[in-house]
Order: sequence, then C-alpha cells, then structure tokens
Amino acid sequence: MRRRTFLRGIAAGALALGGASWRSLTGRQLHPSAPRTPVRTLPIELGSDKQVFLDWWFIEPGYGIPFTVAQQRARSWNPVFMPRGVRLTVVPPVISPEPILVPDTPADVFMGGYCTLLYEDGLYRLWYEGYETLQSDEEAKICYAESTDGWRWRKPKLGLIEYQGSRDNNIVLLGAHGATIFKDPSAPPSERYKLLYTDRATEPDPTGTRPLNWLFGAVSPDGLRWTRLREPVLKYTSDTQNVCLFDEELKRYVAYVRGWEPQTRAGFGGRRVVKRTESVDFRRFSDPEIVLMPAPEDPPDMDIYTNAYHRWPGAARAHLMLPAFYRRAADTVEVHLAVSRDGRRWFRPSREPYIPVGPPGSGSEGQVYAGVGIVPLGRGQWAFPVTRSRMTHNLSWPEYLTRPSGGIWLATLREDGFMALEAETEGECWTQVVSFTGGELHVNFWSHRGRLRVGLVEPDGTPISGYALDDCDGVEGDALWVPIRWKGKSDCSALRGKLLRIHFHLRRGRLYAFRFV
Repeated sequence: MRRRTFLRGIAAGALALGGASWRSLTGRQLHPSAPRTPVRTLPIELGSDKQVFLDWWFIEPGYGIPFTVAQQRARSWNPVFMPRGVRLTVVPPVISPEPILVPDTPADVFMGGYCTLLYEDGLYRLWYEGYETLQSDEEAKICYAESTDGWRWRKPKLGLIEYQGSRDNNIVLLGAHGATIFKDPSAPPSERYKLLYTDRATEPDPTGTRPLNWLFGAVSPDGLRWTRLREPVLKYTSDTQNVCLFDEELKRYVAYVRGWEPQTRAGFGGRRVVKRTESVDFRRFSDPEIVLMPAPEDPPDMDIYTNAYHRWPGAARAHLMLPAFYRRAADTVEVHLAVSRDGRRWFRPSREPYIPVGPPGSGSEGQVYAGVGIVPLGRGQWAFPVTRSRMTHNLSWPEYLTRPSGGIWLATLREDGFMALEAETEGECWTQVVSFTGGELHVNFWSHRGRLRVGLVEPDGTPISGYALDDCDGVEGDALWVPIRWKGKSDCSALRGKLLRIHFHLRRGRLYAFRFV
C-alpha cells in the first residue's frame, strides 16, 4: 500500500469516529509546537479529581519529526507537542530521628515489623504486633496505641484480653500474625472494622499436603473488640503482612497477599511475589493472581517480602505500594516504591531503594519495612509508619533476644510527594486531549527560585484566548494547592467540558499534582 493511500485511510477512519467537528485552521495563529493539521483523539475526562504524576499516562508523547511530508515542509521539521526538559522524579521521605513507639510493656517485649496506622476524627490509631520471645509467629499479639498529634503516643489499658494473668494491657487480639486493619464504609456498624491475618491451616488441601498458613478474617465495631470469622477467607498459603481494603469503585474487597513463583503444592516455592485477589463479601476470596514480581534487571537473589499496598490518598487512577525487597545474599530488607493506574499492572519507577537500610552502627543496617497507612500530619504533610532493625532477616543475636527491641518510626513527606514532574532547569510538556469540571485549576508545586506557568490550548495547540501561557501569572516557591491565574483571573469555568490540552512550563521546580475545583 502506498503511503498516500495509507494516510487517506487514517483520515477517513478518524472522520468516521464522529464527535465535534474541527473548524478550519486557515489564518489561525498556532503555537510553535502545534501540528499544522487538526488532531482527532478521545479525551481523558479529568473531572474534578486530583491527578498525580506516577507515570506519563496523560502526558502527550509528541513527535520529534512531523508525521507527513506536508507537515515536515510546513513546519521546517519542528517537533510536535514534544516534551522537553522534564522528568518523573521519585522523592524519598524523611525518617523521624527517634521512634514514636518503643517496646516497654510485657505485651511487647519485642515489636514486630507489621503495623497499621489510621487517622479518624482527629485521632491517630496504630495497631502493631507485640512478641514475648520472637520464637514463633503464633505468639503475635495485636496491640493498640493512639495519639492526638501523631508524635506523642500512649498505650491505653483496654482490659480486653487477659495476658500473663492480667487484663491491664493494650492487647486487642492474640495469635494473629501479619494483621492489617481497615475501615469498611460499606459494612454495618457491627463490622465497620475488618482485619486480615494469617494463622495455621486447619486441614490438608485436596492434594493431601498440609499447608502452613491460611488467610483468616475478623470483624469489629470499633477496631478494639474483635470477632474472628469461623472459616478462612482464603485457603491459600501465605505469610507476612497482607493488605486488604474495600474498593469503593469496584464495590469489592481487594487484597494483596504474599505469593511465590514458581509455587509448590504446599504453597512455598521460588521467589516471593505479590498477588492480588477479590471478594464480594469478605468471606471468600478468589484465587490470587501475580501483579508484581522482581524484574529481569534486578539481582538474581532479590524477592519481595511485604507489599504495603495503598490507594494514593484522594487521587484518581493512582495506586502505590511500599514493598520490602529482600536481598538474600546480604540478608537485608529495604523498602522500594511501586505504582499503578488500575491496581493490576504495576511497575517500579526506580530500581533504587525508596528507603534503604542504614549504614553500620545506625541501628537500621539490617531491615527496614513500611507499615500500612498514609495519614495527614499537619498542613501539606503526610506520614506513614516504618519499622527498622539492626538485625538482618535470618540472623539472631543472643544479646538482641535478651532485651526489648524494635520500634516504630514515622516517615514524613510532602502531600502527594512520592513522585513529581520535575524540571531541573527549564522544561515543558502538554497533556493528551482532556476535559474537566470545576472552575479553577489548583496545583501542588514546589520550587527553589523557580516558577510554574500553565496555558490552556486547543487540541491542535492554539492558545485559548485569555488562558495562554504568556497570560499566566505563574506560581513560585512553596505553592500548596494554589490557583493558577491568568492576568489576575483564576476562573476557567467557561471551559468546562471543552476538549483542550494543558501546557505545563516549569523552571527549577516540581509539580506534584493538579486538579480542577
């Protein structure tokens, strides 16, 4: 097929798709990076949702060389919507210098690596594992602490569980290893809180092999008084901390659990991986499927221990994990970052650790784990729990086991600060064709003597009158959810539902997120 015939076929197909017609471009002033022919595309509906930069999904990839000979002649080979000078940057958190919780009661002589942090009605609530000897997962006790500011914590004497002849403790559940707690907005009050944990399998599987652990559930009206479900929610061998939540978009419970690849009948196998499973009632989950595993470019001795899954708080189409990667040769565990648009297809934006182990003598040279729960911590700041240890994974030091050890730290970061669109000096990019609702464009931006300007353009790149890049007043410094203004005006409600592109121009800054409100 001749190239001309091929291009005519593309044009005919585009016209057959229907939609709004594009008026003639003759005599119109185009942006220097705009193509010389109309652009037909399906819009991305941003609505009024917060958008974050975990990948290039809504950024136009452009063309370095225009597609047709006519465009090449007309444009003198100028690029079309080509991003330049920008990159996606992973921004590491800051770890608090001192732990927020330490083992100081008979219930938590040792603190395990798995915990859940929630923020409810002005109160920070933390569930963690306490051990007496660290000799068996079955001795795990789920303990509870709370705080009004996230920094100063207390362990209330709940009087719920008898331990060592006393109820004067903060224990809420015995014998629940790798527990994750979540609040279920869909449940009746008696089951408003749910807990997923591992425990001994109660019967052989159909092959006759007795698996080590299964996944079990518990429910509670307040997160303190728990009722175990009689049957396992998934007859599947798992250990470590598995994560579950109610997905309000899917109207299903979604859990991310430990897996192995390849996996034996008994459940264990080769490298540890992360698997995903769903349930309609939290009583029975489907067979898990692999969603994240070590990449070919990773070292051959690396696998994934915990997953620490989260929905990106408040963002549309954004999921993240803070998985702990185990280096078998060094026997160390460190936290990485993984992201996804749909919760099923995952990738790691960097092969470097998000939270590495510390240097020798730091007290964290052996293992680092991220817990579950991203919470607000003052204006513009988020936090999540971290556990650290000088012990490596398989190494037991006698002196370590004869004194209280472990603890929980806070990792803090800017709101939406896991990743950012960054220009080290100067850069720009355009979105794919989008539409929005709302009346103002707000941004979460930071710069060091830099600046962000935003233009709204037609799908072909023509600046929209009154909203051009050159009309933008720009934002500088630490700009947390400030409106973009064009010659002093921030109202862009006249463009609701209109197909357009957003043009971002950055100088020495990071754009973390944006939304129309």
